[in-house]
Amino acid sequence: KINEMGICMDNVIADRVLNIHLTKGQRKIADYCIRHPEEVGMCSSMELAHRIGVSDASITRFARAIGYGGFVQLKNDLYNHMAAAATGNINSLPMAERYILNRSRFPGQVTPEEFGKATYYNIERTIQQCEQGQIERTALALLGADHRYIVGCRGTIGVATQCAWLLGYVLEHVLGVYDCGPEGLAFLEDIGPQDCLLFFSVSRYYKMDLNMVKFVRSRSAKICLVTDSLVSPMVPLADEVIAADTQHISFFNSMSSLSFIVEYLAYLISQKEAKRYQEKANERDTLTACLRLDG
Repeated sequence: KINEMGICMDNVIADRVLNIHLTKGQRKIADYCIRHPEEVGMCSSMELAHRIGVSDASITRFARAIGYGGFVQLKNDLYNHMAAAATGNINSLPMAERYILNRSRFPGQVTPEEFGKATYYNIERTIQQCEQGQIERTALALLGADHRYIVGCRGTIGVATQCAWLLGYVLEHVLGVYDCGPEGLAFLEDIGPQDCLLFFSVSRYYKMDLNMVKFVRSRSAKICLVTDSLVSPMVPLADEVIAADTQHISFFNSMSSLSFIVEYLAYLISQKEAKRYQEKANERDTLTACLRLDG
């Protein structure tokens, strides 16, 4: 959709400002966001303010004026819409269709270097779209809980297992749950207000995932969600949301950015609980001494 000034209006920001009264300064910001969505999706609020010639606070007020909680939410929504348009929303396709579409996009054999660049891009994008302190707040939620439930189903079983294993070196009462059906719900029967759920979920989304999160919400436990899209049906139910890029060039979602989040969480928690980690690590070394082959 092109307006009389030659600006593409097929843009999530354009849709939001269409019937909203904005100040002259906010119109200036909106115009820039509509004209340069790629730039907005990749820069901080301070960088954007400098490019437009307004204050950092003006960017935040504009984001809130058009219905976002802040600039990070605006940026992520804009990026997600651009990514969906560029990829044809590949992640939501069945695996067989995703494979065929990606083969048409990358017809030749991808080199290890090209594959590595695609993997690194996911981590880079995840870092860029993380709100400052977002991962740390999740770490604090896990630290402050009585029991920690780490949940991952289907494609996220690997990162959930890795997370539960690493956190078990530092924290007590860490339980990995890798079934979002009846068996998984059974593991959560005793969850309560002093507990924390860390849930890994990427598209395609399933009703049983949503049912599990709804159940945990009904028990008033803290919910921390790591997902590939802010339009995930689990987002409105979560206390903390970390958005991770999982785009890839094959039939599966890339888990590199989720593994990055898991490893950084483990790092933060071990830093905050260094004494507890040392005690648990020494205990494990003692218990496993007779089992090791390395002396």
